[in-house]
Amino acid sequence: MLDNLHHEDYAPHVNSKFQMVAGEQSWEIELIEAVDKSPSPSQEQYVLLFRAPLDAPPYQSIFQLEHAELGAGALFLVPIRRDQSGLYYEASFNRMR
Repeated sequence: MLDNLHHEDYAPHVNSKFQMVAGEQSWEIELIEAVDKSPSPSQEQYVLLFRAPLDAPPYQSIFQLEHAELGAGALFLVPIRRDQSGLYYEASFNRMR
């Protein structure tokens, strides 16, 4: 379900927590940005940025995510940087409306 949502669905949930599952481990991650980059009314592009704990997996993968209000689903997350606050993942969406 999470992969069928739109920027407008995610934007109100910036600074909220998701549960990310990989195998038998899970981590609490935070949605810290939802940026709309849509070039036209017929094309939707947006990027989600999540911050995870430093012990989260440092590789790209399809992860199961759960959110109290948005529900559950699988998203392809790519690690893009790491600092003292955590590991940052990006999910990019590009599709026709």
